[in-house]
Amino acid sequence: MRASLTRFVPTPMQLLALVVAALGLCCLGFIVWFWVTHAPAGAPGRDVHNYILAGLRLNAGHPLYSYGPGDERIPGADYALYSPPLIAVLFRPIVLLPANGQYLWWIAMIALELLTVAMLVRRAPFITGLALIPLSVPVGVLLEFGNVDCLVAFGMVAGWRWLVNGHDDRAAMLIAVLASLKLTPVVFVWWLFVTGRRRAAAVAIGGGVALAFVAMLGSEPLIMAKFVQVTTTNLSLTNGNVGPAGLAYVLGLPSSVGVWLPRVILVSGVAAMWVLRRWPGISFALGAWLMWLVSPVASIHSPAIVLVALAPLAWPMVRGRVGGRSEASPVATAPVTASPSATPEPAHGAPASK
Repeated sequence: MRASLTRFVPTPMQLLALVVAALGLCCLGFIVWFWVTHAPAGAPGRDVHNYILAGLRLNAGHPLYSYGPGDERIPGADYALYSPPLIAVLFRPIVLLPANGQYLWWIAMIALELLTVAMLVRRAPFITGLALIPLSVPVGVLLEFGNVDCLVAFGMVAGWRWLVNGHDDRAAMLIAVLASLKLTPVVFVWWLFVTGRRRAAAVAIGGGVALAFVAMLGSEPLIMAKFVQVTTTNLSLTNGNVGPAGLAYVLGLPSSVGVWLPRVILVSGVAAMWVLRRWPGISFALGAWLMWLVSPVASIHSPAIVLVALAPLAWPMVRGRVGGRSEASPVATAPVTASPSATPEPAHGAPASK
């Protein structure tokens, strides 16, 4: 009887993990409570409003990245939209719903982000709780804005779980969809390639091309060229960027440093992903950091995407495939002290235990 009761008594490490997780969740809860009680009058979700305006412009036959007659202008923005065109095409039917679908999208984004946090806390309570302490502000603002990064975070965590279980093609298609809605996940196509998942990388590229045609059919034939123009223009902006470019601007460094710093980080990051290709969990986590650090339009909520870097700790990849060979991954062989109860899931090609 005593032995059966001891199973429900947490060990000191488990108790520490629960305390840290509770502390991180309390920080996030406080930030959410603060912006809910101090939010200005009107509907929440500033980024949701921008997506709605994009869908309305397309439905009215107006330009997507500029303005037509009578279009509401976004103050302080050089372009009417910074995101890939597929997000506006997606909102063409959404804006036909009551309140232009604003609350439906906003609630969906909140649910996906909170589900992502809950999944990570359950599997890796210590490291997730620790990460939530500094990330509570970006995550809270992300929830307020209703940015598509909520979907990206959930999708990339789900994609990692599929990769762990050997569903490479399924994860590749998900990466293609996410990169078509928010450009930054495209870095994981490179991750697929360097870790030996060449077929999955081809699937992701093919899916991205198909979705680009969908975006063109839902907007205009040259819309992708205009999006490239918007993106390259944003690469030269530094003062509004909450990332390396913005930090260089705040420190008073020359503007050329702020312009080139994200590009240097991108090149160095993708090179590091190749060097670390035999440790797929580490290189995947690096890709999650790059989604924030190299974004040309990083905002205060952008660091929240770093939560994706915790997925390899929450679901270790038992064996990583590199160039067609299976090799043990240090991320899997090392003890997962973040969550003593977590058990690794079978990886690609690894038999499931009975």
